[in-house]
Parts: sequence; C-alpha cells; structure tokens
Amino acid sequence: MDDPSQNINTSYEQFYAKKTGAKVYPTEFVVRTFLANYPALSFRKPAAGDRVLDVAFGDGRNTVFLCDQGLAVSGIEITQGIVDQTNDRLQKLGYEADLRVGRNSSIPFDDQYFDYILACHCCYYCDEGDSFADNLMEYARVMKPGAYLVASVACQSSYIFNNAEALEDGSFIIKSDPYGNRDGYRLHAFATKEQIEAYFSRWFTNFSFGFADNDYYGISERVFWVVCQKK
Repeated sequence: MDDPSQNINTSYEQFYAKKTGAKVYPTEFVVRTFLANYPALSFRKPAAGDRVLDVAFGDGRNTVFLCDQGLAVSGIEITQGIVDQTNDRLQKLGYEADLRVGRNSSIPFDDQYFDYILACHCCYYCDEGDSFADNLMEYARVMKPGAYLVASVACQSSYIFNNAEALEDGSFIIKSDPYGNRDGYRLHAFATKEQIEAYFSRWFTNFSFGFADNDYYGISERVFWVVCQKK
C-alpha cells in the first residue's frame, strides 16, 4: 500500500520546483493579520527580532514577507528539496531564515522557542498515525506562554472535501484534489468557529476568527482564519 505521507512529499516537492523561477507574493490573510487592525482581532503585532515559525512555507511567499518585517524567521517543510529551493530563493533576495525539514507533529526546535507561529493552509494536514490534536500539541510545545498562533483552518464545505471519506475523528481522506497533490492524504476540517474553539482550547485561548468564502472560477474555497494565544 502506498504511504500517503511519502506521496505528498514527492508531489509537493515537484509542485514547488516548477515555481522556483517565478515571483511570489504573500497570502492576503497573512498580510492583513500582521499589518492591519480589525474590530474583532485581538493580536499583538510582532516587533523586530521576535521569533516566528513559518510552518509549511512552500515557495517562501510568506517567509519573505516575515523577513521584511524584521523578524527572526524560521520555517519547516516536509522535504529537504523544498528547503533547498526556498533557501535559494531567499539568498537571491538577500534574506536569511532558519529553514529545516519537519512535520506538523514533529517540529525540530526547542520547547518554548517561538513568539509566533504562522500556519498558512497547513496545520490541518495529518500524517499517518497522527491526529490534528498531535499537531496542535506540538505547536504549543515550541511556543512561549502567551505566544500567538496565526492559522488558516479548513472548512468542511470547501472544495477539497468533495467526495472525501469522512472519518470519526473529524478528518477526511481526500479523493478529488483538482491539483493532484493530496489524494489519499488526510486533512482535518470543521463546520463552525465554535467547533474550532472547543478543539483548540486545550492549548490555546483568546480567540479571534475570520472566514473566507472564495469562488475561484469554479473552485469554492472556504476557510476559517484563527488567531489565538498559547495558554
């Protein structure tokens, strides 16, 4: 039987390799959260030198943005190939970050190391044998008390869950990924903000929520924005 984790490693490394020569731009919700102010957002803006972990940084689009803010930037990705590709991009742009191979449930940094974690479209990816709770517990381990988690969390009605197999723990085995990267892999999803807060509250407090319902020309992406603090 194929290993879903190994399959996704290969597909994403190939996916990002095709983008090494292209310009990249930060994700909108990341820019809005880190730079703007909103009535329902409780968030201390980071100061220069604060330590931030960019989880699943991919092509480095948000890594570059975080470096621009003067932060001490680290990141994890699932293969050395992706790490090398993005390190090369950062070097060409004159940036430096501590990028390492890691997983949601296995982050190669010390306890209570980070002031912020950014998890853009990634925290709900669950490796074989791991749960979403394992991911959140590992995030909390490397965060200082009071540190902020800025994350996007999948909504059950988003396009990626079309035809997916629902499991009892709230995760889904993906069956119809239009991008071809995630079929056979397991993602966790929620239907409401209340469900998210209840699930996260073992480790986090002081929740702020947003929600996006985007129709990208026939692909309906629905996602929650979540900002919270480690207890």
